[in-house]
Parts: sequence; C-alpha cells; structure tokens
Amino acid sequence: MMFSKWSLLQCCALAVLTAFASHAAAPDLIIYDAKIVTVDKTFSIAEAASIAGGKFVMVGSNRAVLATAGASTRKIDLHGQTVLPGFSDTHTHQLTQGATLSVAVDLTDIHAIADIQKAIAQRVAKVKPGEWITGTRGWWEYELSEGRLPNRYDLDKVAPDNPVVIPGPHYTVANSLALKLGGITKESKDPQGGEIRKDPATGEPTGQLFDNASRPVSRLIPKESKEDTIQGLLQTIALNNSNGITSIGEPGASQEGMDIYKALLTAGRLNMRIDFCYNIDPNEPIDQAKKDIAALGKPGQSYGDGMIRADEIAETGLDGAELTALLREDFPDRPGYHGMFKVTQDQFNQFSAAVAEAGWRLRPHAVGDAAIDEAITAFEYANQHTDITKRRWMIDHDFLLLPDMYPKVKQLGLIMNSQYMHDAQLGGLILKAWHRPLADKMENYKDWLAAGIMFTGGSDGPISYHAQPLYEIYGEVTRNTLWGGKLGADQGITREQAIRSVTSWSPYTTFEENVKGSIEPGKYSDFVLLSDDILKVTDEQIKDIKVLATIVGGRVVYGALK
Repeated sequence: MMFSKWSLLQCCALAVLTAFASHAAAPDLIIYDAKIVTVDKTFSIAEAASIAGGKFVMVGSNRAVLATAGASTRKIDLHGQTVLPGFSDTHTHQLTQGATLSVAVDLTDIHAIADIQKAIAQRVAKVKPGEWITGTRGWWEYELSEGRLPNRYDLDKVAPDNPVVIPGPHYTVANSLALKLGGITKESKDPQGGEIRKDPATGEPTGQLFDNASRPVSRLIPKESKEDTIQGLLQTIALNNSNGITSIGEPGASQEGMDIYKALLTAGRLNMRIDFCYNIDPNEPIDQAKKDIAALGKPGQSYGDGMIRADEIAETGLDGAELTALLREDFPDRPGYHGMFKVTQDQFNQFSAAVAEAGWRLRPHAVGDAAIDEAITAFEYANQHTDITKRRWMIDHDFLLLPDMYPKVKQLGLIMNSQYMHDAQLGGLILKAWHRPLADKMENYKDWLAAGIMFTGGSDGPISYHAQPLYEIYGEVTRNTLWGGKLGADQGITREQAIRSVTSWSPYTTFEENVKGSIEPGKYSDFVLLSDDILKVTDEQIKDIKVLATIVGGRVVYGALK
C-alpha cells in the first residue's frame, strides 16, 4: 500500500477547515517542521500540530498552524523528525509486574540456571531463614543454556531454608520447602486446569507447577505492601512510557488494583491511559459469579479525562500457553494429550451469558484452536439471550484462529486481541511443542485481515518480557523473531497495517476511536517522537528505531521534545 502525502495546499486547507473558530485562546504548544504520520483514515502526513487542553487543535502545514500561535505558545522545531500517535498495548499486566518489581529478585536478564542460583543466593544472604523469596517472571527452557527449566533441587542448593517461588509464563518453579508448605507431594493429583510435573522415575514433584497447580504455593506468598506495589507500578509505567506506550489494556485485575490506579490519578502521577478489566473466576458457581459481577457496579466506569475506563471482564482462562494450549489434535510428542481444559463448555456458556446480561463485555484467554472454539460457542450462546454483536467482545491471544472460524467471528463482531511478542519471544517453544505445519498457523495476521478480521497488537508483558510496540511492528511486517526463526513466514503484513495495529485499531476495542489513536483535531494529544523515519528505513531497521519522547495529553512523560 502506498502512503499518501499531503501537498502544502492540502495541509493549509485542512488546517483552516479544522481550526476551532470559537477557540479564542492560543494553543499551549505547537510542534512544527516535523513528519507527522497522522494515522488517520488516509494515513496522511502533516508538518505541524497545535495542542491545547491536552488535545490536538490543528493539524496541517507549518504556515497555517504557526499562524495560530500566541505570546505564551511554546513552539518546538522538530527538524524533520518523525512523529506517530502514542502506542497502545492492549494486553499488558502492569499491576502484576509492578507488584513484584520492587520486592522480587530480578531475573529478567537470565541465560542459565547458574545465573538464577547466583541471584537467589544473593537474596538468601539478606533475609532470615523461613522468609519467602520470589523472582520476577521466568523463561522457557530453550532460553537457558542448559536447555531445561530449573527444578526444586536447583533452588534447594542455594536456598534450603527459605521457600522459593519463581513464576514463569504459565508455570511456577518452587523449591522443596515451598512444596512442603503447599502440601504438594508425590501423591498430589493434577488439579483442574493445572499440571504437577513429576519425575518419571521417582514420582516426586520436580517443582515445576503449571497454571492452576501453582495455587497451593502461590497463595502462601506474603502479599506485597500497597506501598511496594505502587512504587513497582510507577516503575513499570515509566518503562512502558519509555517504549512509547501511552495507553494499555490491564487484563484481569481486582478492585484493589482499580483503587491503586484511581489513587495515582488523584495524585497526578498516572502517566498512562488504562483500559481496566476486572477478573472473575469462570469456574465458580453461576449464582456466585452473578453476584460478583453485580458487585462491580455498572459497566462504563470512567475516571479522569480519558485516563481510566472499565467495561470488560478478563482474562478468563480457557486453556494454558504454548505447552498446554487446548488443541483440536494431539500434541505431536504427547499422544492423547490435547492440552489444558480449564472450564467446561456448559459452564463457560452460562458465564458468558451472565456477563452479557449484566452489560459487561468479555475477553477470555484462548490460545489453542479448541479453546477458541469454546469461546466462540459460548459467545454464540450468550448472543442468543443478549445481543453482543455490536459490543466488540474480544478473544485474547488467538494463536490458532483458523479459517473455518472466520465466519462466526465476523457474525459476532469479535476482535482478536493478539500479541505478536509471543511469536517473537516464545516461537521456538511453539515450534518444539506443536511442530510444523501447525506451528506455522500461529497468528496468521495477513490471512485474518484479508478475511476482514480485526486484530490489535500488544505484548502480554511481562509474560513475554518485551512490551515494545516498535518491535511488534517489525515482527508483524517481517515475521522475524528474537529466537531467530519464523512461523508463518508468508504472513507478514504491510507497514501501515502494523502501525495501525498498535495505534488507530486499538481504540476501537474500547469505543474510543473518536478520541485517540491518530493525530487529528479534537483527539487526545498522545504522541511519540522517533529517532528515525519509520516509513523510510528498511524493514530490518524498524526494530532499531528509538523512542526519543512520549507525550500523554500534551505532557511529556518520557524523554524530551527539542
């Protein structure tokens, strides 16, 4: 697709037509001599934009926009640098990351089990025997030099007298003391939606607990203080701002999490727009689920000027992840094993109907094709009782959305909330677990778009560590990955489509397409300044572009405009 550029005459005309004639006050800020990729309907390019009251007022030529400046207007010459709308990550667990960031052992830059042991040993030296030790989120075995996950005995060597728990992407590694305290023994059975990995020779738990199997130990971990959570959350928001993110979807949190965000907003410390999703266990009795939904209050909650909103229930898990996704067919190396089945079809039908009846929207976690089948079937059931076709319900992850599903997805008006960072970070594991040709059906965005299926981009951070929209754009275009291979190599999309997936398509998921996602008059002045021209660099160079500044509502929250 060719990118259209405005002529100077067109820019002038637009500036005149879109100026707020009744807006007597001069703008607060004007950026000019820039390459502003507006990401409007025609993907137009402008030279300048003015901002007042946290919103764009004019977008057009240097001459027209600068003519509106007043004595107090700040004018910034960007010397031809590229500007994009602020990035949106529609699925990232900021609260989860924040809750652990300030208190857990930092294990994000780990390449070997020996590195894990060293980091844990350093924490052991600072705490008393019996105190719990946790780590930041882990890795898959192919990312470690030993080619395997750590086990209880690896952790016991450096922490025999402290319970240790390291959460990973859909697994937890616990040492022997943590297993003992959680009552997990060789006699323990796999819970619904979980798996206790055991040594095939001895039957003893290895310490690797998948999904729901981790609950007996996880519930014993002392809860972080509110102060620690807030400090960690602020660090996480700052990190995401540094990657150009101005809006996120917070999938599956509690009222306590909402209260923390509202407190930050009140204190003037919230530098991120939040689409907040409440979590309710879909496995609880339907009468109780209805009570829990009612306790949330009415959907459509909104706080601040577009800063916090809530009308969704997420991330109700229907299956696991790469190694435990619910598949229609057997895992190639595990005959008879189709993955993790977390919620029965009838139960999820009833749950979905209850959510719809209460006016909330639902966005379940569904990775495998069979899990997506279950979500669609439940949505059809809910739609028989309450029309959801205009409510923009979503399915999160959608690794194996297949062509036979497309008609029902379109009939129900669903959006795929997908994250290419899973492919980028964990594609090697998918290939190992699923084999080709199934693995090559992973996130086939080109086919989805050709069929009229809308998707939005995100990271699922910190499940996959990189909440980096620029890398997401790079990966969606090239299908290249951090692990060095490609899945669905023919599924690259255009640069414009990839940019839209993290800008203008994201607000559609929250009915906010008229107030953010592009640089147009009347929309929130959320934008990023880039080090390079994203429309001119080679595909391979997209991943090397840096964010120089991030602006939310006209406020610089990262870097500097200069």
